[in-house]
Amino acid sequence: MNTDKMDITKKEISVLLNILNFDFDYSNLDKIDNIYIPLKYFLINKYSKILNTLKQKFKLYIYMPTIIKANYRNLFFNNIEKTIENYDIKGFVISNISNLNLLEDVLNTTKSDFELIANYTFNIFNNYSVNELKKLDINRFTISPESDRDIVTTLCNNSCLSKELIVYGNTPLMNINYCLSGKTNKCYPTCTARCTSNNKYYLKDRLNMNFRVLFDNIQTVSSIYNSKITSISPMDFDVDCVRVDIIDENIDEINNIVNIVYDGKRLEGKEYTNGNLNREL
Repeated sequence: MNTDKMDITKKEISVLLNILNFDFDYSNLDKIDNIYIPLKYFLINKYSKILNTLKQKFKLYIYMPTIIKANYRNLFFNNIEKTIENYDIKGFVISNISNLNLLEDVLNTTKSDFELIANYTFNIFNNYSVNELKKLDINRFTISPESDRDIVTTLCNNSCLSKELIVYGNTPLMNINYCLSGKTNKCYPTCTARCTSNNKYYLKDRLNMNFRVLFDNIQTVSSIYNSKITSISPMDFDVDCVRVDIIDENIDEINNIVNIVYDGKRLEGKEYTNGNLNREL
């Protein structure tokens, strides 16, 4: 046994729920500290029951999108203060510097103890970038899934901020500034959000690999995800928090994944990958 391995029970476990499902009982989730929910769900009243369930058990964070159009900004400003109060929001996962500008008034006019987490989309690969984040009052950063083992280890050992590592999930490959389904089916003028229901959409490549596609009907934005699921053991890295990214997994599957992570293990099989850990950039 490698005595240098980290104690996973001392790390927080965060779960990003990319999709909220009305058929799921989220009160049955277990061993989770933080829940990240995409911003759009806080702007749609019919999800309030699910959000209230989640806030009762976990620390709830707003997961900011990488693309924010004008109509989204207006919705955000009109609803953010009520959202913070109603759901006892603990912080924000920000995807780029512009999110800080969007949140400036919120951070200055409401409670000052929000936790700000820089998402992996900041592409932090060295401690110079970490130091810049600290100047911006960022509390935690998520290590890029494009990092190799040496970069992850260096960031874990030397950085001055709290670190988070994604240990499970389909990595987004591309965010597109329009709706793929709407452009194809010409449904976007009268969108009824059928693409955000239980229907599942994929792009298939020449090797017959399926790449999951998610739609944000408020912004007509599409996100394409890797066909393979990243799954790595958190035991080798000195991080403060590990993150599990969920798309279509049900409650039992989520709990099983979290239990495997809690035990310091990874999922095995042809559908899983360790990402870029063993590659050189």
